Amino acid sequence: MASVLVGLFAGPAAGALVAGAFALLFLAALGGMFLRGLRGAEAGRRAYLFTFGWANWL
Repeated sequence: MASVLVGLFAGPAAGALVAGAFALLFLAALGGMFLRGLRGAEAGRRAYLFTFGWANWL
């Protein structure tokens, strides 16, 4: 949602940059979960909540 809004108001390059930042944050969180010993769906769920869970508070 944030990427689409930025893309509409600031241009497609800025929207792609925001999407890439979220993807990078998700992959970093997923790597952190793997380092903590979590695997599979649980690691993906926790990385997703770390990356996008703040949106529930908006």
